Amino acid sequence: MNQYWGVDADPTAQGRIKGARPVAVLDIGSNSVRLVVYERHARSLTALYNEKSACSLGRGLAQTGRIAYENIDRALTAIQRFALVCRLMKVGKSYVLASSAVRDAENSASFVSAVEELMGATVNVLSGEEEAHFAALGAISGMPDFAGLVGDLGGGSLELSMIRSASI
Repeated sequence: MNQYWGVDADPTAQGRIKGARPVAVLDIGSNSVRLVVYERHARSLTALYNEKSACSLGRGLAQTGRIAYENIDRALTAIQRFALVCRLMKVGKSYVLASSAVRDAENSASFVSAVEELMGATVNVLSGEEEAHFAALGAISGMPDFAGLVGDLGGGSLELSMIRSASI
């Protein structure tokens, strides 16, 4: 038996992968920043932690072409807390994704550098096409037989994907 969150547990029970450490996904959107930490299982993921912080990175971006410094500060404060959560939960790998506000802002380079330093991971700034693809994958994972149009409406963009026979 191993110690897991202070409780003796069999890491192979219920499909747990022995020795697997949690995985974190940090989603930096136009309206909010969300951290989800997952436990990996043989066939699925189980969310252990899920928190969203409203940061409004996209507010005013269309008018100025820049992310407001107060919103950068708000986001970095949340991400600093999320990085601590990841350390305390002994996260093995972090994936950091950013969408339209970071993609479109003139001043996003320093923000991206600060996030990478805090999280110890590369920020993957998604294209609109990549955002649409991930939204479609989410639909398929929840409804494998899904066919139709999937929309991902964020604070700064709308991505659409057509799914036919589990193909995007």
